[in-house]
Amino acid sequence: MWIKKPEFIFIIFAFIFGLIMMLVTPPYLVPDEAAHLMRACEVADGILYNKTPAQNVECDKYIQKGMNFQRLEAMHQCTGYSPVMYAFSALGLKVGSFFGGKVMFYFGRFANLLAWIILTALAIRITPVFKFPFLFAALMPMTLYEGMSLSADAFNNGFAFLFTAYIFKLIFEKKDVSKKDIILLSVMTLISAFTKGAIFPVFLFYFLPMKKYKTVFATLMLIAAFSLMSLWSSINMTFVNPDVNIEFNKYLFIHKPWHFLSLYAKSIVNSGYYMSSCVGILGWLNIRLKPFFYFPTLLIFMSMFVFLREEKVTNKMRVCALFVLTVFITLLHVYYYLIWTIPDSDRIHGIQGRYFIPVLPFVFLILAQSKKYFSDKIVELYKIFLICYIFYMQIFANVILFKTF
Repeated sequence: MWIKKPEFIFIIFAFIFGLIMMLVTPPYLVPDEAAHLMRACEVADGILYNKTPAQNVECDKYIQKGMNFQRLEAMHQCTGYSPVMYAFSALGLKVGSFFGGKVMFYFGRFANLLAWIILTALAIRITPVFKFPFLFAALMPMTLYEGMSLSADAFNNGFAFLFTAYIFKLIFEKKDVSKKDIILLSVMTLISAFTKGAIFPVFLFYFLPMKKYKTVFATLMLIAAFSLMSLWSSINMTFVNPDVNIEFNKYLFIHKPWHFLSLYAKSIVNSGYYMSSCVGILGWLNIRLKPFFYFPTLLIFMSMFVFLREEKVTNKMRVCALFVLTVFITLLHVYYYLIWTIPDSDRIHGIQGRYFIPVLPFVFLILAQSKKYFSDKIVELYKIFLICYIFYMQIFANVILFKTF
């Protein structure tokens, strides 16, 4: 039955509705898309490492001046991002440069959309667990909106899902990890070091079915990944809120940690924005999808783990996932406390729900239920309902975009 192939459902929905979103949404009206375009232009010109904003790059080569695009250094917050995340958008821009004008811009978007679809479809296909949670998370309005844009998040989210899905495949399906698997895991670990948040699946290496040196391999991969990530961050420019004194924030963090902890606690307590913007706040984070949309969507997301049991998930995996998610959330708040938050703020600013998309598979592990609550017939009907709701999400989001733009 067609519901047994959720990867095909994803490809159809993602391509059709992603294409509609791509054409309806004007240039630069995806979060930070102008800055991501600048970085993609650099990569297209062969500038892979860049210490200063937009150095020796002519974005006008790709974008007509008639589009009123102004290359301001202050906007170029993506200059320190790894070229890995821009490989496909840069290729699209390069091909589109033969046509000129807006065509170039949309070629870049389309290349990113295809890359994201391929990566995510592969993830859904190969994972032996959480196929429908992966499908649901990938087709939330925010995930699709990022996927069809020039944002580095398109590759980042797709790769994070694929990396995690491949680890799930090894953990839940194989009795032993082959040399080929070790090589592929090592390569994916190195790639993850140059992404945003896709590095955290490496923690799951401790659950790989390796007969020898599992702990050594997992620890070495963690050290290598975080060392490479730290090295790249240290030699590249970090975009800082111009109203923030980062040295003063560092001083507060070290000598008055309770200030950070207080703002951190307030941010977590008031985390409703994180959840709604993870589901979807479109445009420049100014297009909300109506209050009645978010609660049912979050409720249905939670219900998947009651209807769709995953008996292979162990308590150790749940504890590990909770630990990793806590580390991720804490590091994210530390980072934005340092670079984006004014000391007299009421909470930590700058964090958006879309930043949590790459680590959603850890939420899957935490919420996974091994007990069977419903009959197979009910579960099949639930899957059909889930697909219908995903279709509704796409229609609803695109109607809002049509009315707005």
